[in-house]
Amino acid sequence: MQPVAGISAGEPGPSQDEGPHSLVGITGFGGRSAPRSRSARHSSPALDVPASEPATTDSIRRVFSRAEWDDVGRCKAVIGMENAREIEVFLAVAEELHFGRAAARLHLTTSRVSQAIRALERRVGAPLFERTSRTVRLTLLGQALVDDVRPAVRQLEEALRRAKRAASREPQGVLQVYFVNSLREELTAALVHGFTEAYPHVPLVRYAYPSMQHRQWCDHSRDDVYVSWFPDQPDVLNLPRVRTGPVILREPRSVMVRSGHPLAGHEVVDIEELAEYDVLYPPTVTQRFADAWTPPVTPSGRPMKRVRRMTDSFMEEAITIVVHEDIAHVTISRPAPSVLRPDVVLVPLSGLPPFWLAPLWSIFAQNGWIREFTELAARIGSDAGWLDAGGG
Repeated sequence: MQPVAGISAGEPGPSQDEGPHSLVGITGFGGRSAPRSRSARHSSPALDVPASEPATTDSIRRVFSRAEWDDVGRCKAVIGMENAREIEVFLAVAEELHFGRAAARLHLTTSRVSQAIRALERRVGAPLFERTSRTVRLTLLGQALVDDVRPAVRQLEEALRRAKRAASREPQGVLQVYFVNSLREELTAALVHGFTEAYPHVPLVRYAYPSMQHRQWCDHSRDDVYVSWFPDQPDVLNLPRVRTGPVILREPRSVMVRSGHPLAGHEVVDIEELAEYDVLYPPTVTQRFADAWTPPVTPSGRPMKRVRRMTDSFMEEAITIVVHEDIAHVTISRPAPSVLRPDVVLVPLSGLPPFWLAPLWSIFAQNGWIREFTELAARIGSDAGWLDAGGG
């Protein structure tokens, strides 16, 4: 497999013990410092802190202007260290407007998220969300708090990331990222560019890799990261011996059929209608994974006609089966053009949740930059609107 370069150079990443939370895993609230490598010390040309000078508060402070340093103090005053988690949870719920999705994004339980929101509302003295059994939306006060707090949080995160880079002395090797080859190039490029711009001294090598290769990370000790599709929230699929990061993108489902298939001319196909046709049984990463990708029954209880034909997990094999055996295949709605053929059609599929793009890595991985990459990728996706289904 030939790497495609996206190279820069580095400083130590975060502790592996910290979870993917922006105010904990990124800024270091309550976190431990990164493990240090044994390579020779070097100066950071971007920050101009002499290698001979200890990374003290004074030396780091000289990297920032007086105005920037005062901004850090103001951010701390706005947030308060003891309130950091409540603010983080509040912003996640405000963006998701769903307690379960916010919990999955932060790797917390839904009850923990609810407790944090109630604590913040008690602190503020008024409701921040209007909740019903079906919807969650911000109150006027909640929206005002989002508008006030979000810039301060981002400014603090950036200031502390700069401080971390100022204190860093030693690189921690190369970060290898395997992107699923059905991901469109503009999305891959945005993630690579965002990381190399934020960490210009960290060498990053990107690879294009087949889909549904999750078992490669489940079954082997690896020190790299796989960015791929999941048919449900990654942390509920119970993949063994791996960790998953926050979701980067949500993609609506489609059904792939040959151009002459009865469904090819439809504007939309519902999962109940799809039950009338043969559908490709996906590779079994795990049984729960396969059932979430192409369910055994429809939401109304109709059995799906799942047909086992695939011998591997390559998209190319699935397309060949679709064309030559007239079998439908559930997949993403907008794959990279390079994996498609002119004799197949993608029809939007309703009745099933979207696919999730997220990072996955071995529990044995030691590369601290994996955490930095996964957290930054989630922020890039959130800022770009990729978390709305079809937003990418």
